[in-house]
Amino acid sequence: MEENVVTEYQVTDREVIHEGFVNLEKVTVEKGDSQRTREVLRTGNCSSALIYDTVKEKYIFVEQFRAAVEGVMVEIVAGSIDEGETPEQAIKREIMEETGYKVDSLVHVKDFYTSPGRTDEIMTVFYAEVSEQVNEGGGIGDEDISLVEVEQIGMGGRLFFQDPMNMEMTAGVEQKLLPPYQLIDAKSLIAVMWREYNSTLKDMADVITQAKIRTM
Repeated sequence: MEENVVTEYQVTDREVIHEGFVNLEKVTVEKGDSQRTREVLRTGNCSSALIYDTVKEKYIFVEQFRAAVEGVMVEIVAGSIDEGETPEQAIKREIMEETGYKVDSLVHVKDFYTSPGRTDEIMTVFYAEVSEQVNEGGGIGDEDISLVEVEQIGMGGRLFFQDPMNMEMTAGVEQKLLPPYQLIDAKSLIAVMWREYNSTLKDMADVITQAKIRTM
């Protein structure tokens, strides 16, 4: 991403407070005669992808426990970009590690700062199509990642584990429809809403095209 150039402010000092999986720095910022300090997480950049299996015709998400929110979350695949990697290389590796799929194609969706008030992390989001799972996935080390297959995505970041339009109804048998899951994770919301927006545009274009054909 292009750097923002702000000439009124100047970082005059950096002090590492903590070194670990992420580093925490105390940064001194000056503007004219005023001075202030801020704490900044140095996490490195990440790559992520909304995955669609073109054979199963389902979206592939992952489920894992997130310590920061003290709960299990459903998200798109994501991971850190290692030194020397491009975002494309990183997400192909992460998809293989977490889901076991090899990538057929990638479309770049967006780059964005995840939380510029706290961290310098830039997230790159892709849309990935896959067709062959070559191993079980699950992540590496102690990640403990499970795969979640999603039949349909909806407006506002909703995930339908069952497509209500495709359910087979059997007389005399009660059918219980799983409620949609509401995404609360920014990268996943951005990816799903991008996909839904583009699908809506495609549907509108198809309708217009068919209408024109009928009038010819």
